[in-house]
Amino acid sequence: MIDPELVAGIAGTLTPHLPPTPLDVATVRAIDDRLRIEVAPAVQPRLVSLDGLQLRVHGSGTGCVLWIHGGGMFLGTAAIDDAFCCDLAAALNASVVAVDYRLAPEHPHPAPLHDCRTALAWCAARYERVVVAGGSAGGGLAAALCLLARDEGGPAIAAAHLYYPMLDDRTAGPADVPVWNQRLADVAWNAYLGRKPADAYAAPSRAPDVSGLPPTYLDTGELDLFRDEDTVFAQRLEAAGVEVRFECWPGAVHAFERIAPDAAVSRAAVERRRNALARDLSW
Repeated sequence: MIDPELVAGIAGTLTPHLPPTPLDVATVRAIDDRLRIEVAPAVQPRLVSLDGLQLRVHGSGTGCVLWIHGGGMFLGTAAIDDAFCCDLAAALNASVVAVDYRLAPEHPHPAPLHDCRTALAWCAARYERVVVAGGSAGGGLAAALCLLARDEGGPAIAAAHLYYPMLDDRTAGPADVPVWNQRLADVAWNAYLGRKPADAYAAPSRAPDVSGLPPTYLDTGELDLFRDEDTVFAQRLEAAGVEVRFECWPGAVHAFERIAPDAAVSRAAVERRRNALARDLSW
């Protein structure tokens, strides 16, 4: 059963507005543009350009959260999360750097991941500790970035924070799950992969070895399309000796704290995430 406090927020998400006809990137983008509500941050970020890649830097401090936005790898921008990142930087007394990675299908895998790697290198050169964090597709990119950094010998990542991450192109869930369903996931993976098969850097659930990854905070919703793949990934990390903090929020749907920030479950999740981030930035 969906948490009653989340029901009203679902009306403003993509799923109730999807046509019954086959979906494509252009159709979903048009709906997303129509539904999007942008909130201005209390303080505008500082913009950094790296050979065309833009970073949005919020706050200041010796610790840094590298934030990777969601949107199935084909929707959204870093600017949409300005208010979120600004508030997070203030709450943590730290820097939050949001990377405006290129989107599929115009720039399929591995272009978005490589943009995140560039952002990580920039952060690692300037901050004492870097935590990589992201939600949904951003969580999947964060997990992939941890794998890539491990395999390439750096830069060092203090911890990973993955919020209902999109990890597995093989997911087969119910078509009518709220907020982000199988139809949208199919569009996302087709756009991101193009005609290439998925590897572990595209779909981290495919990684044969997850040992040596940084301490990981991972949470998901009981009614999230990604619940099972997220749970299995957390279990695999723990079995491989990685420190894992995992939470499956009862009655919660995808992006629950975004669509209903005042719900009790949303406030509890945000508090737990911020406490975990504060701990990982202070070590």
